[in-house]
Amino acid sequence: MTQKILLHFDSRIDAALIKNSLDFADKCGATLDVLNVFAEPKKSALDYFNNHGKDLKKHIIDGHTAKLEEELEEARINAENIKFSIRWGKDFIECIKSVNEKKYDMVICPPAEPNQPPNSTIMHLLRKCPCPVWVHHGHLWRGAVRILAAIGPFDSSSENIALNRNILEHASMLNQVLGGKLHIMHCWKGYLEGITTNPYFSELEVENYLSFEKDSSEAAFNDIIESVSFDKEPRRIIMHGDPGTIIPEYALEQKMDIVVMGSIARSGIAGLLIGNTAEKIAGSLTESLLAIKPAGFVSPVK
Repeated sequence: MTQKILLHFDSRIDAALIKNSLDFADKCGATLDVLNVFAEPKKSALDYFNNHGKDLKKHIIDGHTAKLEEELEEARINAENIKFSIRWGKDFIECIKSVNEKKYDMVICPPAEPNQPPNSTIMHLLRKCPCPVWVHHGHLWRGAVRILAAIGPFDSSSENIALNRNILEHASMLNQVLGGKLHIMHCWKGYLEGITTNPYFSELEVENYLSFEKDSSEAAFNDIIESVSFDKEPRRIIMHGDPGTIIPEYALEQKMDIVVMGSIARSGIAGLLIGNTAEKIAGSLTESLLAIKPAGFVSPVK
């Protein structure tokens, strides 16, 4: 499932995250590449330093490389099996280009600020990167890891069924590698639920309809969990209400370390490459997040 991992930074160096990502890659039997992206210098800056006998890009790379080697040595990281590279341009664009070129199975990236929701750059990756994106807050190796897999909604489409299975399979893999405790959640709502409050529906009709939706959701929830293999029986949570509100609240209250969820492609609508609910959840989370794309998703970044 995960054989090639890309650890993506802007111009930062984070030896602790490199070490943790290398440990995770080793446990998965995967390779690890590290990418730094620097903003392209303005032509005026390049010309200025060139006129003063310096290659600005080479100067930046040499300084970065020296600092990287120093921090790797201080952290006692054996970097023999890590491939380091540098690209110039917009960081999320260059990251996605690397994924397209080398077919990575997962991107790991740090948040812009610790314990803060994803910023606009991270959201671009969540929307447009074709492989799973793990926004890593860097504290997942502190004892038992608590993992929340959020699945749903349930419908008959093959894309939706495959996405839910993919979420669970990634959550199971994380749970196995990290030795964690896995919770699986689904939030259900009745179709056109608000409309059933109009006078054309009796209280009994509303009650029977919601009971039907609840039972149907629970059956589908249990069926899909049973279709995936887990080392240990996960905790099952099914709740009624808005997942955009319930999932972040549950993650905070239960002290989850990582949330695994899907991002629903909306490629036919410009700019909407992640579902509205997924966007709301991602924008509210301060926990680590692993976002899974539907099968066949094609990034708009070429």
